[in-house]
Amino acid sequence: MNALRVLQEHLAAGEQLTGLEPVFFRFYPENTAAGATDSILFRPDGGAKPNELMQQPGVTMAICTERPDTGYERMVAIRDYLIENHTAAGVCNFEILADVVGPYSLESGRSIYELNVRVWT
Repeated sequence: MNALRVLQEHLAAGEQLTGLEPVFFRFYPENTAAGATDSILFRPDGGAKPNELMQQPGVTMAICTERPDTGYERMVAIRDYLIENHTAAGVCNFEILADVVGPYSLESGRSIYELNVRVWT
């Protein structure tokens, strides 16, 4: 199971990614210039030590947007969705590890907001 894809599909099924282009395994989207499409990045961040029963991969999600006010609101909505809808097929818990972090600003003026999630499988 790929924790990045499972998380992305879970959020898409809950209509949390509307208007965001998913990007995988990158720090930043390919196009960070002003006017670029808003993106949500999914990348692995380690996770906790697995055992014979559970895997615990970590995923960092990052929204890259020109609209810092709505970027924060979108990431908070995703966090709240995962708290309320914390299971999926093959996943016993999406655990929020910290609150929304950001904004970080790119030279183009775009903002990045991050959320770290542990995917218990």
